[in-house]
Amino acid sequence: MIISIHPGNLFERYGIEDGFRLMHDNGIEGIQFGLSRIAMKKEIVVSGKPCIMDRPLDEIFELVRPYKEASKKYGVIVSQVHAPYPEWIYGRPDVYERMQEVLKKSIAITEYMESPFCIIHPPCDGDAFAIHTYEEEWEVCRKVYEPLIPYLKKHHVMALLENMFNRGVEGERYAAACSDFQEAARWVDKLNEIAGEECFGFNFDSGHCFLARQNLYRSMTILGKRIKALHLADNNGHIDDHLLPYTGQEPWENVIQALIDIGYDGDLNYEVQKGLSAFPKELEDIAMRMQARIGCYMRDRIRVTKE
Repeated sequence: MIISIHPGNLFERYGIEDGFRLMHDNGIEGIQFGLSRIAMKKEIVVSGKPCIMDRPLDEIFELVRPYKEASKKYGVIVSQVHAPYPEWIYGRPDVYERMQEVLKKSIAITEYMESPFCIIHPPCDGDAFAIHTYEEEWEVCRKVYEPLIPYLKKHHVMALLENMFNRGVEGERYAAACSDFQEAARWVDKLNEIAGEECFGFNFDSGHCFLARQNLYRSMTILGKRIKALHLADNNGHIDDHLLPYTGQEPWENVIQALIDIGYDGDLNYEVQKGLSAFPKELEDIAMRMQARIGCYMRDRIRVTKE
């Protein structure tokens, strides 16, 4: 149950070597490795412009090799890899065809980085008021994930779906793909049934859940053991702030209790890049140390209750 963070712009600010050293020195034990930041930004996916993820795997491995080496040197493991996104845009078959190859490479990179989990967002319509049936949404989901099954098995990686939200009028936020948690549980179970083994799980994002006005405790306990990884971050119910826990309005006691009740024993990943970068550079180590301490507090609460 390691304390892990999303490094945000840490490597741009400090460099790879010093970024890992800073995390190690301040009690961070792991990271989410975001390929969408390092190799293929969302704007590139939407525009169709070429990037490193279109190149052979050997070239991509060379790009990420310094991160892997620094990770090992400082003992800050890659606890999860996040694939580029969006994986699907309605009405854009060119995006689907390209991203299928990108996702297959992302799975291979996950194995290369020695991580068990590759987070792959479910297909999500950006229109909060679009009308789709359950069957239509499931068919798009199946079309994205099912072709990846042989690669997940080959590379011994589990793909994780994630609860999403949409932006509505006047800044409102709405539940989107996998934010109906009964539906999300069915999707994970159906995909594993198709795979014939457990190739799929769930990455629960507390900030997304809170923005979509969902009950955190109920949502997590519906998913139960399907939750293999976490994105924990606070917000004030309006935008995805990615703040340190206890600095927004999320009910963290409910989150801790849910993790206890479902018997969660994976990493505690804090997607708090804005909560860290909001501080001046001279204070960022203190903010990181605070995040590590919050993580230890939550971990201790969960472990003591289990015992």
